[in-house]
Amino acid sequence: MMESQAKAAVISDPPTICAIGASAGGVRALQDFFRAIDDDLGLSYVVVIHLSPDHPSQLSAILAGRTGMPVEQVEKETKFRPNSVYVIAPDRELAIEGDKLATRPITEPRSKRAPIDTFFRSVAAAGGGDGLAVVLSGAGSDGALGIRAMKEAGSVIFVQDPDEAEYPAMPQSAIATRVVDFIAPVSILVQRIAEVVCSRKAVRQLNEEEAEQGLRKIIHLLLGTTGHDFSHYERTVLMRRVAHRMQVSRHDSIGSYVHYLRSKPGEVQALLADLLISVTSFFPKREAFGALARKAIQPIFKELGENAGVRVWIIGCATGEEAYSVALLLLEEAARSNFHGPIQIFASDLDEKALAVAREGRYPKAIASDVSQKRLRRFFTEDGEHYRVRKEVRDRLLFATHNMLQDPPFIRIDLIICRDILIRLDRELQDQLCAMLHYALKPDGYLFLGSADGADPAPELFRLIDRDARLYRANPMA
Repeated sequence: MMESQAKAAVISDPPTICAIGASAGGVRALQDFFRAIDDDLGLSYVVVIHLSPDHPSQLSAILAGRTGMPVEQVEKETKFRPNSVYVIAPDRELAIEGDKLATRPITEPRSKRAPIDTFFRSVAAAGGGDGLAVVLSGAGSDGALGIRAMKEAGSVIFVQDPDEAEYPAMPQSAIATRVVDFIAPVSILVQRIAEVVCSRKAVRQLNEEEAEQGLRKIIHLLLGTTGHDFSHYERTVLMRRVAHRMQVSRHDSIGSYVHYLRSKPGEVQALLADLLISVTSFFPKREAFGALARKAIQPIFKELGENAGVRVWIIGCATGEEAYSVALLLLEEAARSNFHGPIQIFASDLDEKALAVAREGRYPKAIASDVSQKRLRRFFTEDGEHYRVRKEVRDRLLFATHNMLQDPPFIRIDLIICRDILIRLDRELQDQLCAMLHYALKPDGYLFLGSADGADPAPELFRLIDRDARLYRANPMA
């Protein structure tokens, strides 16, 4: 193992934020939470609750009477302190900026506001792998998108038992994402938080040799029990996921966790699910998707021969949001071009449970922050607290279980979307995958990578179209 890989196995130490979201019925749940939580866990608690924009809030004063920690309503940029509580102000939203908590006016109309998702996503974007997310009583689905982003970043997710919550819709929406680690009454959640914090301190103290030995055993165990080979995955990615499961299962050494894996088949599946987790959203990196539409999708339709169709492959589609985003771009361009030929979209992933969500095409209403009202009206139907992709769009996509490293690829493809996947693999496997993608594409086909994917693919295989968007075009082979 290279020295750089060994160092990568050590867990980083980002700010420890406990992000708490609540809405209707949340004040009582928050009082119960802060009455029971220990005052010395070293966490910075940020409370985001739906407040009336027209009236002052008394929440900080209410919570100050339930805890010995200092409580403040955030009125200006504030630096985090441990064992402190920060409460959102009316008609404001919160976000992480460096090591500070920033506050800014809400610009979205009330029907589209999702302050919990906004803050949770900012924690994830700031590298919140050491964070905790808590979803308490509330109506609607705010927080469901944000906890998925935090989970992919490595955070631990806690949700109040819907049977206890005064308003269960928000906890139920969070649970439906399948990324929640603990579901319990508030009195139990605070105990689990303390246990996770204790386990986390032990995980941070893992030495490099111990971590690498444990990872080798875990890789071998996963290969033997699940058939998935993670030996070429980046050690940083693997260690982050293993550390997450160690914290959730409250183990303080990687050796004891390996023993636990061997004795608990259910934990093997839980770890596999964590390793496979990939969170998408509608139109992520909006500028990059704009470039995709202009510099790849428009030219594809312009260059189509008579009676030709369009074939697209989305790799690592997870729960489908990105795949449907691409489908909408294709259908919009087909309408502009008066194209009536076949459009085939293959969307693949290893996670069958995620694919089941994708096939259903049903998402929380909070997607309105990512999808325009025009697109919502044209391509979606309302379904209670959710939007569902219309059948005529869903029918364009084939969601399939597929291992890009083992299974034969789809071929004669015009456009491949493979975003933020290469970064999970070592350089040798990255090169193999890029060669496979080139083989799968038509001559001059397009490849769309993610901003986190690092180095460019081999120049003999692909030429760069847009560096910021990470968009490439295949070079025809002699």
